[in-house]
Amino acid sequence: MLYLLFGNLIGVAGCYQLEYKSREQFLIRRLLRQLADRDSLTGLHNRRSFHRQLDTLWRQGQREAQPLAMLLGDIDHFKRYNDCYGHQAGDETLQQVAWLFEEAARRPLDMAVRLGGEEFALLLYGSSADDARQRAEELRARLEQLAIEHAGSPAGLVTLSLGGVSLMSGDPLRSMDELYVLADQAL
Repeated sequence: MLYLLFGNLIGVAGCYQLEYKSREQFLIRRLLRQLADRDSLTGLHNRRSFHRQLDTLWRQGQREAQPLAMLLGDIDHFKRYNDCYGHQAGDETLQQVAWLFEEAARRPLDMAVRLGGEEFALLLYGSSADDARQRAEELRARLEQLAIEHAGSPAGLVTLSLGGVSLMSGDPLRSMDELYVLADQAL
């Protein structure tokens, strides 16, 4: 009876350890995925996850006959801002702009992205050109409301240049890079 009890205790301890390690590995994998897909400063998606999601959403939009819009935003005169106020203030400004982009990505398939430096993108699934234009105007107006001082800018405030494009599933597009190029040209 003592051997049976001892064997069961060892079995319980082994099962507990196995379950504990399994859960730990699950959390570690999620954390690594988060670190790989997100920008460390702003918490927005990074360029790698953006390209993966863009391809997925484009194919889904074609199947469901939904448009896909992309807005590109660039903080105006950002180098001068960093030179004038320092990199810490620049990081805080990037975080505020990132928050605006995150708030603009309202629907589950929308995606806010920091492409690098002071360049951001907003991927809008199922948005027409008018919807994208309205979202861009909202972004611009909300940044203006924050009234972040910028002595190196002609406007005296931090401003954002935006460009966008909206494509329907039937529009000719040879690659996803073309969507980016079209939005960049609009910027």
